[in-house]
Amino acid sequence: MTSSYMLYSRDTSPAVMNLWDTVHIFEYATSRFATIQEALDKSYVPRTPHFQERFVQHLIWEGDRFVFPFINMCATNNTPPCLPEYLNQIVKMLTSWQIGVLDNPGLFQEFVTHRFDILGDLMARYRTVAIYQYGWWKDRIDLLLFEMPSRIPLDEVLELYHAHIQQTPAAHMLLPDIRRHASGPDPLVNNLRVIRDDLEQFGTTLQDWLARKMDDGRLALEDMAWLEGLVDDLHDAIATSQMLLDEERGSPKED
Repeated sequence: MTSSYMLYSRDTSPAVMNLWDTVHIFEYATSRFATIQEALDKSYVPRTPHFQERFVQHLIWEGDRFVFPFINMCATNNTPPCLPEYLNQIVKMLTSWQIGVLDNPGLFQEFVTHRFDILGDLMARYRTVAIYQYGWWKDRIDLLLFEMPSRIPLDEVLELYHAHIQQTPAAHMLLPDIRRHASGPDPLVNNLRVIRDDLEQFGTTLQDWLARKMDDGRLALEDMAWLEGLVDDLHDAIATSQMLLDEERGSPKED
């Protein structure tokens, strides 16, 4: 995946966002939806039609705040979004609701009955953390008013992701280093620059790897030569012992 910049305007000030930031936000959204499903599985609140309607309201809010704006940003940059498998399934559900394929009860049932695929989105459960801002699923949403912000600024979304990462230091260590590339107004030129930089980095990495392999091979040859010397010494000792035995057997016995 390329990591060129996406440019857009917020109010009157230009904002810059790297595609790696989008990947991180999608990871954050995956964690939120997995947490919501897990909380719903453990909830004993009666799943009345009113509860289902309020739950779907909140679920749509999640997609509108943490998923669809960033999919749109990828689209305007002519870059396909890279969604984790579990989030991809959730987006399909939300999109089906948006175009009228699913109604509120249908979306609720699709979300409730979705089971983690052991070969695909099972790792979504390991993205969850203990503390989430806007953790509406911990409240009685069927009794409380739907009071969630209509917009969340990009800076705050990125802060939410960083707070999420701080709660999962092991996962943070698995993430590759973020590389910042030169950017411009043309997405194609940005992508070409990224390809050039990535190829340069790949060549450097391959050269370093080959150098380490050559060093390892040299050390292995030195060890083999040392072992061969020990084997030769052992052969010489065996041959000398055999000669002494032969001489002892061939010498005349004294009367």
